[in-house]
Amino acid sequence: MTIHTQLYKVPSVLMRGGTSRGLIIKDSDLPRDSVKRDQVITKIYGSSENGQIDGVGGGTSLTSKLAIVGMTEKAECDIFYTFGQVDIQSKKVDYNVTCGNMAAAVGLFAAEEGLVVLREGITKVKIFNTNTNKMMEVEIPVKDGKVVQKGNFHISGVSGSGAKIMVNFLDSGGAITGDLLPTGNVIDYIKGKNTGSIPVSIIDIGNLLVFVRAKDFGIEGDELSAEINNNPLLMEQIEDIRVKCGKRIGLFGSHEIVTPETHALPKIVLVNEAKAYIDENGNKVGASELDIVGRYITMGKLHRAFAVSGAIGLGTACQIVGTIPNQLKKSTENNEVTIGHPTGTIGVNVEIAKDDSGYKLIKGGTGRTARRIMEGSAIVPAELMN
Repeated sequence: MTIHTQLYKVPSVLMRGGTSRGLIIKDSDLPRDSVKRDQVITKIYGSSENGQIDGVGGGTSLTSKLAIVGMTEKAECDIFYTFGQVDIQSKKVDYNVTCGNMAAAVGLFAAEEGLVVLREGITKVKIFNTNTNKMMEVEIPVKDGKVVQKGNFHISGVSGSGAKIMVNFLDSGGAITGDLLPTGNVIDYIKGKNTGSIPVSIIDIGNLLVFVRAKDFGIEGDELSAEINNNPLLMEQIEDIRVKCGKRIGLFGSHEIVTPETHALPKIVLVNEAKAYIDENGNKVGASELDIVGRYITMGKLHRAFAVSGAIGLGTACQIVGTIPNQLKKSTENNEVTIGHPTGTIGVNVEIAKDDSGYKLIKGGTGRTARRIMEGSAIVPAELMN
């Protein structure tokens, strides 16, 4: 038996989407059995108790992401997109969350691979996201029949610039729980460990988000990675609130063992009013350019930037009267919200409506850049594919 018969090649493309990075793999190139599929994926990423040294995973939540893409017969959709958060130290892939940053890469991938017909000016890639059963629309710039690769659009957290790719979430409220406000309240009170009873706003927009005033944890909300990640008491308090919010809305059982690694949702977002601070790169972020300051916690760590779904969720919460972000936002006069995060800013545009049944997100979007980094085949033992 030669080495070629012992190994199997999985066609894949390594791409950056916004501030995230991961492989894009067509569903037809993976096992249909879900257990075998995840075994193949975690082998490709190298996930183990020793981290991801034996695979392509980057060893962080931002660089251990996956997009499975395929054609769909879903009405008004071009393709489907399944996001997977690949665990770094176990053989698990979490499909209960989604990623707007990687959606930018998926849209670019679809345009480059010929999965959609290119239209001059802007090609709108209509994507059915299987994680949320909701629609996304990614706008890819096209000139002279080709995808535009260069541009002067810059996003915080990524060096250089590129062509602007708009990522839009369409009617994504209640994607996880069925309700934009899962508890029916704009404010709930959760008794935390060593924090007493503190107010939270729980919003279901693409992902499930819990907004908490940073000051209720004794911090200002402009802290950076070293200050937050290296504060075990703070992280313990944040995780305690996160778990109790999840139990409050029935996301997991009252006696279920929950960790940041096993349960990605809900996400915690620490917020404060607009204020000046120095970001991770040593640059000053001015209060005048912000509407609100946010710190997004994912898998037990501070996100170096801000998740797209989280930013759209925060922008939406800012427009819902009475929520914590709404109380802290500088102004609610228009649909534009600029959020200050650890490596700069992110701007979102949200359109919401309110009727007798409550609030509804019509459309929420933000500009991203994306890039194809490498293409080829990931190698796995042949027995994993059988």
